[in-house]
Amino acid sequence: MRVLLVGPRNSGKMKLANYLEGTTAAPFKKVASIVYHKRTIIVPDSYLESPWMHKHVIALQQSASCGFFLQPVTARHRSYPPNFAKAFRIPIYGIVTFEKTYTQEALQQAREQLLACGLEKIDWTLDLAKEDLSQIEQYF
Repeated sequence: MRVLLVGPRNSGKMKLANYLEGTTAAPFKKVASIVYHKRTIIVPDSYLESPWMHKHVIALQQSASCGFFLQPVTARHRSYPPNFAKAFRIPIYGIVTFEKTYTQEALQQAREQLLACGLEKIDWTLDLAKEDLSQIEQYF
């Protein structure tokens, strides 16, 4: 069972992948290509930023049981194309990420961006500064 991790720069993909994989000794490093691990598939932010790469992200659902769309509260521009989540047949969960603090305005903007990509709801608001991210494990 693998999770597809999709999100813009600084959304917490690596932290979440490290947690889901149980990796503590040597954390994963950012790379420019798709990375398959035992429990995760990490999509580089450049795939999300380039419209001609969106079809490759959609094709990855063949290797995943669900997907996590991450949206950091710090992002100021649209990360996902409109209704992008509707192109997937696997369950897609929306996660707003932050580190320690956020403003209500930034939180609302991040939520609106995820909803605009076709998600019906936001599943979690996740503090990446915490070591315990166990709230997402209910989907495994």
